[in-house]
Amino acid sequence: MSASKKHIHANDHHHPKNQKISEAAEDEIPGDAAEANPEDAHYEGQDISLSDREALVEQIDKLEKESGALSERLLRTLAEFDNYRKRVAREKDDLLKYGAEKMALDMLPVADNLERALDQAKNAADAAAVVQGVEMIFKQFLATLEKFNIKSFDSIGQTFDPEKHEAMARQDNPQYAENTVVAEFQKGYFLNDKLLRPARVVVSQGSGDDAQEEK
Repeated sequence: MSASKKHIHANDHHHPKNQKISEAAEDEIPGDAAEANPEDAHYEGQDISLSDREALVEQIDKLEKESGALSERLLRTLAEFDNYRKRVAREKDDLLKYGAEKMALDMLPVADNLERALDQAKNAADAAAVVQGVEMIFKQFLATLEKFNIKSFDSIGQTFDPEKHEAMARQDNPQYAENTVVAEFQKGYFLNDKLLRPARVVVSQGSGDDAQEEK
Protein backbone atom coordinates (compact mmCIF):
# COMPACT_ATOMS: atom_id res chain seq x y z
CA MET A 1 0.00 0.00 0.00
CA SER A 2 2.84 2.36 0.59
CA ALA A 3 4.09 1.70 -2.91
CA SER A 4 0.71 2.58 -4.28
CA LYS A 5 0.67 5.88 -2.36
CA LYS A 6 4.10 6.68 -3.69
CA HIS A 7 2.87 6.13 -7.25
CA ILE A 8 -0.07 8.41 -6.73
CA HIS A 9 2.21 11.12 -5.27
CA ALA A 10 4.50 10.96 -8.27
CA ASN A 11 1.65 11.64 -10.72
CA ASP A 12 -0.47 13.99 -8.68
CA HIS A 13 0.61 16.97 -10.78
CA HIS A 14 -2.08 15.87 -13.22
CA HIS A 15 -4.66 16.51 -10.55
CA PRO A 16 -6.84 19.58 -11.33
CA LYS A 17 -5.93 21.24 -8.09
CA ASN A 18 -2.24 20.91 -8.78
CA GLN A 19 -2.79 22.29 -12.31
CA LYS A 20 -4.34 25.46 -10.89
CA ILE A 21 -1.40 25.89 -8.56
CA SER A 22 0.98 25.46 -11.48
CA GLU A 23 -0.81 28.11 -13.55
CA ALA A 24 -0.75 30.51 -10.62
CA ALA A 25 2.99 29.95 -10.29
CA GLU A 26 3.55 30.67 -13.98
CA ASP A 27 1.86 34.04 -13.57
CA GLU A 28 4.50 34.93 -11.03
CA ILE A 29 7.52 33.84 -13.14
CA PRO A 30 9.85 36.83 -13.50
CA GLY A 31 12.48 37.60 -16.18
CA ASP A 32 12.30 36.64 -19.85
CA ALA A 33 9.05 34.80 -19.47
CA ALA A 34 7.27 38.10 -18.75
CA GLU A 35 8.53 39.59 -22.05
CA ALA A 36 6.56 37.01 -24.00
CA ASN A 37 3.34 38.41 -22.58
CA PRO A 38 1.11 39.82 -25.41
CA GLU A 39 0.09 42.76 -23.23
CA ASP A 40 3.74 43.79 -22.92
CA ALA A 41 4.03 43.68 -26.72
CA HIS A 42 1.03 45.97 -26.90
CA TYR A 43 2.79 48.53 -24.66
CA GLU A 44 5.88 48.26 -26.86
CA GLY A 45 3.75 49.24 -29.84
CA GLN A 46 2.49 52.23 -27.93
CA ASP A 47 6.07 53.35 -27.32
CA ILE A 48 6.76 53.30 -31.09
CA SER A 49 3.60 55.31 -31.78
CA LEU A 50 4.64 57.92 -29.25
CA SER A 51 8.00 58.23 -30.98
CA ASP A 52 6.30 58.72 -34.31
CA ARG A 53 3.98 61.27 -32.75
CA GLU A 54 6.94 63.27 -31.46
CA ALA A 55 8.46 63.26 -34.94
CA LEU A 56 5.16 64.47 -36.40
CA VAL A 57 4.89 67.20 -33.80
CA GLU A 58 8.40 68.38 -34.67
CA GLN A 59 7.52 68.33 -38.36
CA ILE A 60 4.33 70.33 -37.74
CA ASP A 61 6.25 72.88 -35.67
CA LYS A 62 8.78 73.24 -38.46
CA LEU A 63 6.06 73.69 -41.09
CA GLU A 64 4.26 76.24 -38.92
CA LYS A 65 7.46 78.25 -38.56
CA GLU A 66 8.07 78.11 -42.32
CA SER A 67 4.45 79.11 -42.96
CA GLY A 68 4.79 82.03 -40.56
CA ALA A 69 7.98 83.18 -42.30
CA LEU A 70 6.32 82.95 -45.72
CA SER A 71 3.28 84.86 -44.47
CA GLU A 72 5.53 87.59 -43.12
CA ARG A 73 7.40 87.83 -46.41
CA LEU A 74 4.11 87.97 -48.31
CA LEU A 75 2.79 90.77 -46.11
CA ARG A 76 6.05 92.68 -46.51
CA THR A 77 5.93 92.24 -50.29
CA LEU A 78 2.31 93.41 -50.42
CA ALA A 79 3.19 96.47 -48.36
CA GLU A 80 6.13 97.29 -50.65
CA PHE A 81 3.95 96.85 -53.73
CA ASP A 82 1.29 99.12 -52.25
CA ASN A 83 3.91 101.79 -51.58
CA TYR A 84 5.23 101.39 -55.13
CA ARG A 85 1.70 101.71 -56.56
CA LYS A 86 1.08 104.89 -54.56
CA ARG A 87 4.44 106.35 -55.65
CA VAL A 88 3.73 105.61 -59.33
CA ALA A 89 0.26 107.17 -59.05
CA ARG A 90 1.77 110.26 -57.40
CA GLU A 91 4.47 110.54 -60.10
CA LYS A 92 1.81 110.16 -62.80
CA ASP A 93 -0.22 112.97 -61.28
CA ASP A 94 2.88 115.17 -61.08
CA LEU A 95 3.68 114.38 -64.71
CA LEU A 96 0.21 115.38 -65.82
CA LYS A 97 0.39 118.59 -63.80
CA TYR A 98 3.98 119.63 -64.45
CA GLY A 99 5.04 117.58 -67.50
CA ALA A 100 5.09 120.69 -69.71
CA GLU A 101 7.27 122.64 -67.27
CA LYS A 102 10.50 122.39 -69.32
CA MET A 103 8.74 123.25 -72.55
CA ALA A 104 7.04 126.18 -70.88
CA LEU A 105 10.38 127.50 -69.62
CA ASP A 106 11.82 127.30 -73.15
CA MET A 107 8.79 129.10 -74.57
CA LEU A 108 9.00 132.01 -72.17
CA PRO A 109 11.91 133.72 -74.02
CA VAL A 110 9.83 133.58 -77.21
CA ALA A 111 6.97 135.27 -75.39
CA ASP A 112 9.38 137.89 -74.02
CA ASN A 113 10.68 138.67 -77.51
CA LEU A 114 7.16 138.91 -78.91
CA GLU A 115 6.27 141.36 -76.18
CA ARG A 116 9.33 143.54 -76.99
CA ALA A 117 8.53 143.40 -80.71
CA LEU A 118 4.99 144.58 -80.06
CA ASP A 119 6.25 147.49 -77.95
CA GLN A 120 8.70 148.54 -80.66
CA ALA A 121 6.11 148.10 -83.43
CA LYS A 122 3.86 150.70 -81.79
CA ASN A 123 6.42 153.49 -82.36
CA ALA A 124 8.37 152.01 -85.29
CA ALA A 125 8.76 154.17 -88.37
CA ASP A 126 10.19 151.36 -90.46
CA ALA A 127 7.70 148.52 -91.01
CA ALA A 128 10.37 146.37 -92.62
CA ALA A 129 12.36 146.37 -89.40
CA VAL A 130 9.28 145.20 -87.51
CA VAL A 131 8.71 142.40 -90.01
CA GLN A 132 12.32 141.36 -89.76
CA GLY A 133 12.08 141.25 -85.97
CA VAL A 134 8.92 139.13 -86.07
CA GLU A 135 10.54 136.72 -88.52
CA MET A 136 13.44 136.26 -86.14
CA ILE A 137 11.07 135.52 -83.28
CA PHE A 138 9.15 133.04 -85.42
CA LYS A 139 12.37 131.19 -86.24
CA GLN A 140 13.19 131.13 -82.55
CA PHE A 141 9.75 129.69 -81.88
CA LEU A 142 10.18 126.91 -84.47
CA ALA A 143 13.62 126.06 -83.11
CA THR A 144 12.12 125.75 -79.64
CA LEU A 145 9.46 123.39 -80.95
CA GLU A 146 12.08 121.25 -82.65
CA LYS A 147 13.85 120.81 -79.31
CA PHE A 148 10.75 118.87 -78.29
CA ASN A 149 10.56 116.98 -81.62
CA ILE A 150 7.63 119.04 -82.86
CA LYS A 151 8.04 119.77 -86.57
CA SER A 152 5.82 121.20 -89.29
CA PHE A 153 5.49 119.61 -92.72
CA ASP A 154 4.92 121.10 -96.17
CA SER A 155 1.68 120.31 -97.96
CA ILE A 156 1.40 122.56 -101.04
CA GLY A 157 2.05 120.57 -104.20
CA GLN A 158 1.65 117.25 -102.37
CA THR A 159 -1.03 114.70 -103.12
CA PHE A 160 -3.89 114.99 -100.67
CA ASP A 161 -3.42 112.49 -97.84
CA PRO A 162 -6.38 112.10 -95.44
CA GLU A 163 -3.96 110.73 -92.84
CA LYS A 164 -2.35 114.17 -92.42
CA HIS A 165 -4.50 116.62 -94.39
CA GLU A 166 -7.91 118.08 -93.66
CA ALA A 167 -9.64 119.37 -96.80
CA MET A 168 -11.29 122.71 -96.14
CA ALA A 169 -12.27 123.41 -99.76
CA ARG A 170 -11.88 122.27 -103.37
CA GLN A 171 -11.20 124.52 -106.32
CA ASP A 172 -10.32 124.31 -109.98
CA ASN A 173 -6.64 124.89 -110.56
CA PRO A 174 -5.15 124.02 -113.94
CA GLN A 175 -1.64 124.27 -112.54
CA TYR A 176 -2.07 121.13 -110.40
CA ALA A 177 -3.29 117.63 -110.98
CA GLU A 178 -6.54 116.51 -109.45
CA ASN A 179 -6.47 115.77 -105.73
CA THR A 180 -3.40 117.93 -105.13
CA VAL A 181 -2.99 120.43 -102.29
CA VAL A 182 -2.97 123.89 -103.83
CA ALA A 183 -3.18 126.09 -100.74
CA GLU A 184 -2.73 125.86 -97.01
CA PHE A 185 -4.89 127.49 -94.37
CA GLN A 186 -3.03 126.05 -91.42
CA LYS A 187 0.23 124.14 -91.16
CA GLY A 188 0.28 120.59 -89.85
CA TYR A 189 2.70 119.32 -87.21
CA PHE A 190 4.19 116.01 -86.13
CA LEU A 191 5.29 115.06 -82.64
CA ASN A 192 8.04 112.56 -83.35
CA ASP A 193 6.25 110.13 -85.72
CA LYS A 194 2.75 110.94 -84.46
CA LEU A 195 0.50 113.44 -86.20
CA LEU A 196 0.01 116.23 -83.72
CA ARG A 197 -2.26 118.32 -85.92
CA PRO A 198 -3.40 117.84 -89.53
CA ALA A 199 -2.82 120.57 -92.08
CA ARG A 200 -5.92 122.40 -93.23
CA VAL A 201 -5.70 122.67 -97.00
CA VAL A 202 -7.41 123.46 -100.30
CA VAL A 203 -7.47 120.60 -102.80
CA SER A 204 -7.54 120.79 -106.58
CA GLN A 205 -10.56 119.18 -108.21
CA GLY A 206 -9.74 119.86 -111.85
CA SER A 207 -7.44 117.94 -114.16
CA GLY A 208 -4.28 119.90 -114.67
CA ASP A 209 -2.06 117.14 -116.04
CA ASP A 210 -1.14 119.03 -119.21
CA ALA A 211 -0.41 122.19 -117.31
CA GLN A 212 1.60 120.26 -114.72
CA GLU A 213 3.74 118.61 -117.45
CA GLU A 214 4.24 121.98 -119.11
CA LYS A 215 5.29 123.47 -115.80
